[in-house]
Amino acid sequence: MPTEIFPSSYRCDCGYQSDHFENTIRELKRLSMRRPQRLGADDGEHSVVFRGGEMTAMRCPKVGKDIPANKPPRIAHPRRVRKR
Repeated sequence: MPTEIFPSSYRCDCGYQSDHFENTIRELKRLSMRRPQRLGADDGEHSVVFRGGEMTAMRCPKVGKDIPANKPPRIAHPRRVRKR
């Protein structure tokens, strides 16, 4: 699973680390609230995918597809019961 190294770096499963400016990351997270954004890495092959203000995946040329980022598990909320 690709990981985010706060504040502006990302590490792929293959060991590649992508470093960026903090302002670039902040702006892409803001823009990704409207639509998905991709940020190319230094090597021109890796890219980081942002959706909803968070990193959701990293594209790795060795794997050949998007590797989803590890997300915290969702908390299951009990369903509301309709009273009659």
